[in-house]
Amino acid sequence: MTMKALKTIAAAGLVAGMAATVSAVPDATVTVVRTSGYYDPASGYGGGEFTLKGSPWANPAHYDPATLVSGGFQTFCMERNEGLSGQPFHAYLNTAAVNGGLGGGSPDPLSIGTAWLYKQFAEGNLAGYDYTPGPGREASARALQEAIWMLEDELPVAANPYITLVTTKFGSLAAAKADYDPMTAGFTVRVVNLYGIDKTTGDTDWSAKKQDMLVYLPDGGMTLVLMGGGLLGLALIRRKE
Repeated sequence: MTMKALKTIAAAGLVAGMAATVSAVPDATVTVVRTSGYYDPASGYGGGEFTLKGSPWANPAHYDPATLVSGGFQTFCMERNEGLSGQPFHAYLNTAAVNGGLGGGSPDPLSIGTAWLYKQFAEGNLAGYDYTPGPGREASARALQEAIWMLEDELPVAANPYITLVTTKFGSLAAAKADYDPMTAGFTVRVVNLYGIDKTTGDTDWSAKKQDMLVYLPDGGMTLVLMGGGLLGLALIRRKE
């Protein structure tokens, strides 16, 4: 049995529980855009960075200013076969991607390697990442996105500086692909599951699953859900002054 198969079985109860407990009220209503100079514009390439707007989660005390852009925070996608049409979206926090992916199954638990790389990115500490908007950042964004796809079994493993970095951190590629456990990791990253919105009722359209993305919740998330939106807005006001 493959590692991803084991991960899928282990996470089935998690996502089943989520489906049973998620109400019609989303965690947030968000939009996702691309910001020039922050992603590789090559034709046909659909990877990050992305700018996620409208969430209450991006605490500027923990996100580096370089990763807070145009009123949102920078993030990366989990899957290669889902899109972002039909905005805005209803967003739900989870620890797994769902209803998509080329190699990870559904649910597809977040890997510890992906979570760690995104934490480093969000804090502005990711070794070798060019945080200056322009060609250098575009190249860094593509390399990090492809590393995430590799760790989530969306791409074949290939030479990549961030795969090398995360393999060194965890001791092996297999260890970097292991399921992320927020109880033991010492930091909190979540998957943002995005869904369409029924234009007639305003309810979540559960049949319209969109791309899954990442968010960093440094204190476990509860404080950020309650306070993050105000903190982000305050930080952006201060940066404009």
